[in-house]
Amino acid sequence: MDSLEFKSIIAGILFGIWPLFINRSGLTGNLASFVFASVVLLSVSPFAVSNLTQIGDSYWIWAVAAGVIGAAGLLLFNNVLSKATPQSVGILVVLMIIVQTVVPAIYQMIMGGEISFAKLAGILLAVVATFLLVK
Repeated sequence: MDSLEFKSIIAGILFGIWPLFINRSGLTGNLASFVFASVVLLSVSPFAVSNLTQIGDSYWIWAVAAGVIGAAGLLLFNNVLSKATPQSVGILVVLMIIVQTVVPAIYQMIMGGEISFAKLAGILLAVVATFLLVK
């Protein structure tokens, strides 16, 4: 396993944990999103400062679009989390993560021009897994 795969696994663990914590905060969805985004901004700022020279070489439209889409997703998901019970939050996170996994898989198939039976079967199995896990 290389470093990128290992970091992806750790990121997956962390992305799987934070919704469980924010659900326990008792904050409403919009306020939870604000607190979460503020803490994230404060936490990543020291790391971002070292890369400020890259600003001129970037495609800002993609970064802004990602931010807007991410903000919409964060607001929606935190609204869900704020209304979920501790007993139901796990399955809602699983549902979101499986859907989140299928989206880049479809993107990869389109960008790579390789729509194979195995990949389509994988997406179908992810959908089946979603139904089985939320049942």
